[in-house]
Amino acid sequence: MGLAPFTEADFVLSAETRAEITAGLTDSQTYMVNHWMDLHEVINRGDWDGMDAFFNTETMTYDNPNRPDLGTYHVWKTSPQGLYTTFPPSIYRTLKAWGRGDDEICVLCHHHGKHTGGPYMGVQPTGNELNVLWFSWLRFRDGKIDHIYSISDVLTMLKDLEVIKVPQPVDPYK
Repeated sequence: MGLAPFTEADFVLSAETRAEITAGLTDSQTYMVNHWMDLHEVINRGDWDGMDAFFNTETMTYDNPNRPDLGTYHVWKTSPQGLYTTFPPSIYRTLKAWGRGDDEICVLCHHHGKHTGGPYMGVQPTGNELNVLWFSWLRFRDGKIDHIYSISDVLTMLKDLEVIKVPQPVDPYK
């Protein structure tokens, strides 16, 4: 799926866009996806205290093979905070959603920003855009997020931010 052209306004999801994203989901799954999209609005404005209301803060766990250091809510919370200051405007949106049962959803999301706020992995701000697509599988308990498993396109992100050089693709079987 490549990213279609977008503006920062596309990160404020209208009621129509939210309905499109949640079409076909059960009421419980729709609640969870809207909870997730509401969280993005809170993070997009840097409301770090406000985001706590979306989670079971004492039991929430986070898994990501690229960030094994972010296992608990309180440690994971530092990641969106760091991204917010390093890649302003550092905004998030949900593109698609799927559900399973009354306590699980999977979402395809987009994170956008510009490397203008500070160094990232030893690279001083370049002004380059950050456009990362990622999937998260979320499990809810008592109406709040209790577990997140995420996987993102880190290779493209590191290439776009000039952290690493990536050879251009060729047919690997020739």
